[in-house]
Amino acid sequence: MRYLASLLIAVCLGALPASAHPNGASLIDITLKGDSAEAGIQVKPDDILSVTQAGNYWGATPAKLQEIGDKLAYYLEARFDFKVDGHAAPVGLFEFRKRSGYSTRYMDSADYMDTTVAFRLRYPIPPGAKKLDIDSKLFAEFEIQPLCHLRIFYQGTEIRRKFLGLDDRFSMSLEKDSLEAMLAAARQPAPAPGQAAPPQAQPQESVVGRFLWLGFTHILPEGLDHILFVLGLFFFATYFRPLFVQITAFTIAHSITLGLSLFGVFSLSSRIVEPLIALSIAVVAIENIFYRKLRPSRFLIVFGFGLIHGLGFAGVLKSLGLPANQFLKVLVSFNLGVEGGQLAVVAMAAALTGWMWKKPWYFKRVVVPVSALIAAVGLFWFVQRIVRPGF
Repeated sequence: MRYLASLLIAVCLGALPASAHPNGASLIDITLKGDSAEAGIQVKPDDILSVTQAGNYWGATPAKLQEIGDKLAYYLEARFDFKVDGHAAPVGLFEFRKRSGYSTRYMDSADYMDTTVAFRLRYPIPPGAKKLDIDSKLFAEFEIQPLCHLRIFYQGTEIRRKFLGLDDRFSMSLEKDSLEAMLAAARQPAPAPGQAAPPQAQPQESVVGRFLWLGFTHILPEGLDHILFVLGLFFFATYFRPLFVQITAFTIAHSITLGLSLFGVFSLSSRIVEPLIALSIAVVAIENIFYRKLRPSRFLIVFGFGLIHGLGFAGVLKSLGLPANQFLKVLVSFNLGVEGGQLAVVAMAAALTGWMWKKPWYFKRVVVPVSALIAAVGLFWFVQRIVRPGF
């Protein structure tokens, strides 16, 4: 028991200063303009300040960003690789802004625009250039797999789109005939329901595997707050039936709000969602200490907080600016990944504590102290996320 508690304390305390959901996501729009290309890069303030060791979101004032401008420029140049015909293009016109984008097209989610830092870089394209190669190593320092959402624009129209992982590279032709062909394909009207897309239609990368993995890593190892909530459910009882009922209620609830939020039916500011997620951790953990049987009110509490967690999950996906025609695919893939992460947490907890369940001392020596610790962390986060909402 000492080792279990020590491990949980170390993990929780080590993560306290971290932001609520650092995910390393970036949105990069490349606009081709004949003799140059302009890159609009948007990232979360706490992510970029963390990797440049320049502080945290709370200190991301315009004055602070101006002060560390050289660090930001060096990081972007080192981690965003833009090559023309195999040669690295020199970067110029480095600018940044906090809490706004350069154009509404850079963001599909107005909510997320309030929590981004936007950078703009310009690269020369010499006459006769034939090929463009791009890869992104932004936020490779994070333990999670960062995801870059890349879009290419030509003559005001999006002609290519790709999700880039650390090991992915994007390549395309810069020859005028190829660009015109892609532009014509992108401007073709969408096929009527039941009709196949024309063969020239813009290729769309399959995102199922990517978002399965993103959903899983949003729980393990990234989502410590969601992990603690699931552990709060786990330590409620020594039988799988009460745990199954709670997990089912939680899953149904967060699936509802995840879908509603993605389709624009309902949303809530992260400044409200994140403190409520922290509060949910404390509430279920405190209940573990005072109640040992599953009551209808427990089901309602878990379901209600599941609705809140679903809005938190939706915030991650909306931050990627996903196109409407991929929402259903992304919703199902991400949700399955989340469920896999939750089941992995339950499996590991059961492997560590399953042999103790029938011991007479299990409740007093394990459930009570571990639940008290989880509740303390949840209350700490609740206050922290109200006072310092960037965390």
